[in-house]
Parts: sequence; structure tokens; C-alpha cells
Amino acid sequence: MRIEGRGVVWLCRAAIVFAIVGVFGAWRNTGPVSLDGVEGPHNGWLVIIFGLIALAGVGALARGSWFGIVLVLGAAAVMIWPAVDAVANDGSVLGGRSGWGVWLTVAASAALAVAAVLAAIRRLRPGLDY
Repeated sequence: MRIEGRGVVWLCRAAIVFAIVGVFGAWRNTGPVSLDGVEGPHNGWLVIIFGLIALAGVGALARGSWFGIVLVLGAAAVMIWPAVDAVANDGSVLGGRSGWGVWLTVAASAALAVAAVLAAIRRLRPGLDY
């Protein structure tokens, strides 16, 4: 199955929306207390800003433009970093466990990065079917 054109655009847009929704979900749970991606030491605001930047490059990515591919891949890398950092480091600082929002942000940002990598592969090897 090959996703092209509008499919790539909608896949990327959905990934960006899910990543931003994850920012407002629970990133850290400790008993009755829950912190989202913009509370405490979390940097979820980076996910929001770079999600909007990635949104600007989605159309160019779908057309196979290097500008769009690099823009979306770079933004996805910045989007995934604060969520992975929260999973790796917050347990030692805040205690508790990772919430659903941080995992949604990680998964959606990773999906966005995979879409950009697949677009780059398609650009480098146009005859390759994946």
C-alpha cells in the first residue's frame, strides 16, 4: 500500500494534531496529581511551536520537495525531544509515572518523522515501492 499526495498530507496533519493533543494530556502522574506538557519542567510548548512549523511544510513534503522534507523531519525531531526527555528524566525529579499524553506525543511525533523519512526515500529512489 502506498500513501501519496493527499494521504501524506492528512497523515502528517493528523500526527501533528495528535502530538499537540498529547501536550495537553497527562505527562506525569503521581497519585491524584497530574502534570501536562506545559506544566512543571516539561517543554511541551516546543511541540506546539514546531508542530505549527511542520504544518507549513506538509504540502511541500507531499510534493517531494527537499525543503518540505527537511522542514518536517527537523520539526518532528524537535517535537519528539521534549517528550522523550520527559519520559527519561521526570521519574527521578518528580516521581510517579509517565502519563498518556507524553506517549501520544512521542508516537505522533515519531509517525511524522517516519512520513518525512519515507518521502526522502521516495525522492531518492522514485521507482522503489514500499
